[in-house]
Amino acid sequence: MEILNLKTTPLNQNNYSQNLQTPEFVGSLITYPIDYVHPKCLPCDGFVLKRIDYEQLFSVIGTKFNDGTEGSDEFRIPDYNISKRFLQPGSGAGTKIAAGLPDHTHTVVALYWDASGIAEEGRGNPDYGHQKTLTTSKASANNSIYGNSNTVQPPSQLVHVCIRYK
Repeated sequence: MEILNLKTTPLNQNNYSQNLQTPEFVGSLITYPIDYVHPKCLPCDGFVLKRIDYEQLFSVIGTKFNDGTEGSDEFRIPDYNISKRFLQPGSGAGTKIAAGLPDHTHTVVALYWDASGIAEEGRGNPDYGHQKTLTTSKASANNSIYGNSNTVQPPSQLVHVCIRYK
């Protein structure tokens, strides 16, 4: 779809002309709300490319996304659309972070008092009566996803990610 016959100059949120002053550069990521690939882009589907065919793109990303199966004359582009990894800002761009949840331990405790209502010394907190641990379980013992991260997956929406090659 192309917008035609505009009466004003299209501006981005910084009041610059989107096309003249904020161009997309080789190696930049472009996201679309639909499954679309611009003619100057490749979908981030982990393709293996020949260095000689995509010299500009190789000069930007190099072998950062290679997995060891590429030939010496090849390099791989990111696989964001396939792996569906979330893109997180930070230093060390391209580093993969494993999925996970914070680990936690759950303990079920029963509280009770003796017949006189007095807790015996060494048997629990006198303010709360006697304590008896019924069971303790650690989440990571039941599912390996626990303990792999200190964050939790937020609500999200999928987009199609492409990388500019020319």
